Order: sequence, then structure tokens, then C-alpha cells
Amino acid sequence: MRKLITNYSNAPKMDIGPLAQNCLASLAGNPRYPGAQAQIAALEAALRPYQAAVAVLHPTPTQTAELAQLRIALNQALGAVANMANAQYPDDEAALLSTGLTLSKAPERRTTLEAPSKFQLVDGPQAGTLCAKAKRPPHAVAMKYLYTLDAALPDIEWYTVVVRDGDALLSQCKSADRVYCKVAAVGGDTDQQPYTDVLSRLVQ
Repeated sequence: MRKLITNYSNAPKMDIGPLAQNCLASLAGNPRYPGAQAQIAALEAALRPYQAAVAVLHPTPTQTAELAQLRIALNQALGAVANMANAQYPDDEAALLSTGLTLSKAPERRTTLEAPSKFQLVDGPQAGTLCAKAKRPPHAVAMKYLYTLDAALPDIEWYTVVVRDGDALLSQCKSADRVYCKVAAVGGDTDQQPYTDVLSRLVQ
């Protein structure tokens, strides 16, 4: 879920005042935020002197420095409202937007992960087992190994072992079996993640 932006230091100078005014108007009488009086008061207290300072057409160096300090205070007051709302409604974008503030951009979707690398099959810790190893690719949360004694079977009939990291023990086999195995990363936003090439090995 997206959250409200909490850092307003990059907001353009011409936008920050109207954004704060919109936030105050949106919070006034907003039934979702009955306990926001402290944040509203702090935002009002930061906005008034900022608006007065920003209206000066030819500020002196001292006034310019004061404006920078007032802007920092206004940024902090807006951030406090955003943090309060994010904490109160972590899963409700409509409630967050009702503050009049801006949601962060949706995170980039990494639809397809890379296939795991350095995939190998080695002898298992005891006779009749194999060990599958691979390196988890970036952004993956786990790896899914499929293995079978009959490579002609469809994927849904292969045995599955999912590990977060490290080795997968292939135990549904016995000595002298030839095992076929492949691995894909888990964590993309589609189930169609690419598998490695199939490796095979005789079980000791």
C-alpha cells in the first residue's frame, strides 16, 4: 500500500503554501481525524509566518534566512500530519488522501525476476538424497526447486521444495535414481517466473 509523503523539503516553493492550506481545509471537521488537533494547530502556527515571509518581494539576506527556517518548520508540520495519518490508516488510501496531502508513488513493479544463478546438483548428506544449490537473484524472497524422476511429467507433478536461502534437500528419491531438477525465484508479481535449465544427476 502507498503511504503519504512525509518529507516535503523537495516540494516547490510555489506549491508548499497551497498544499498546507489544502491540508488544513481537509482536516477541518474531518471525521477520520478527530484527534488531530495538535497537528492542525502546529501546521497553522507554521503556515501563517511562512506565508507572510514568502510574500516579501525583495527580501533582505536576513529575511531570506528567516524564510528558510520557516520553510523547515512548515515541512516538519506537514510531515507530522502525514506520519499521524500513515500510522492511523496504514491500509486505507482514501483516508490518507482525505488529509489533502500527497501519496507517494507506487513502488516499481518488478514483474519478472531473473532466474537463479550458480545452480548445481550435488550429493546429499545421506545416501538416497541430493542437494540442490543456487544463488538467489536480486529482489527475490525465496527460491522454488522442482524435481522429478520423470522429466516428461508436467510441472504440477514434480516435487516442490521452497527455501528462503541456502540448499534444498531432494529426498523423494533413492540410490541409483536419475533426478531432474530446475529452480525459479519467488517474489515477482506474477507466477510466471523463469526457471533455470534442467539439471540431472544420479543419486548415490
